[in-house]
Amino acid sequence: MYQIPELLKFPKLFHAFSTKDDGDLSANFDLESKTVQRRGKFLGKLKLKLDDCIKMQVAHDDEIVEANEELKGISLRDWKKSVNVDGLVTNRNGIFLFLLIADCLPIIFYDPLNKAVGLIHAGWKGADLNIVGKAIKKLNTLYATNPKDLIVGIGPAARKDSFVKENPSQKDDTKWNGFIENVGNNKYKVDFVELCKKQLIDVGVPIENIFDSRIDTVKDERFFSHVREGKLTPSLQGRFACVVGLRG
Repeated sequence: MYQIPELLKFPKLFHAFSTKDDGDLSANFDLESKTVQRRGKFLGKLKLKLDDCIKMQVAHDDEIVEANEELKGISLRDWKKSVNVDGLVTNRNGIFLFLLIADCLPIIFYDPLNKAVGLIHAGWKGADLNIVGKAIKKLNTLYATNPKDLIVGIGPAARKDSFVKENPSQKDDTKWNGFIENVGNNKYKVDFVELCKKQLIDVGVPIENIFDSRIDTVKDERFFSHVREGKLTPSLQGRFACVVGLRG
């Protein structure tokens, strides 16, 4: 298990990341029944249950919705019941948001004044769509969140030196200026993490309220990485989880 140290000073906010020691928590490469057992074991270490959590099934888009309490538990037991979005928010105690990743960026939002949380999945597509700004707009609409009050956690993800794309569509897009680097042979380093951080600052989140784990999942073998392991046999691939919620 891993936690962002700076977020631990906020007692109302709960967050945790699984590691490879907790096994593959996706159902992509194993029987769903075995995956559910591993999820339950990991959550048990956190003193949580499957029935406390709502799972996202990411769409690599920018939709963000309020967590539906009716999907607690069932969305972790049956992938067909997962919420097909890239962001969830809630202001309810005891609802824990559950996201699986392996190089894309999990971003944690916490509004300590209005007691609300959010969890989003941001890869390069999410960064391109400014999912960060849309998450903050959703928090403001539902819970009157002011960006200047937000606490944000930047989780483990593929960082610039590790995320190299061939002929990326964003290479000529001005919003990516400074966040994409030509390294020759029509290949580019893409820094979607730093672009997301800039988008946070642009909408008014104070830089001192943004806490970055600075973990590169491609280099840090505690975590699953699609870039590092995507061509390996299925038994060696996987996804790790981020869990976020409000303590009761």
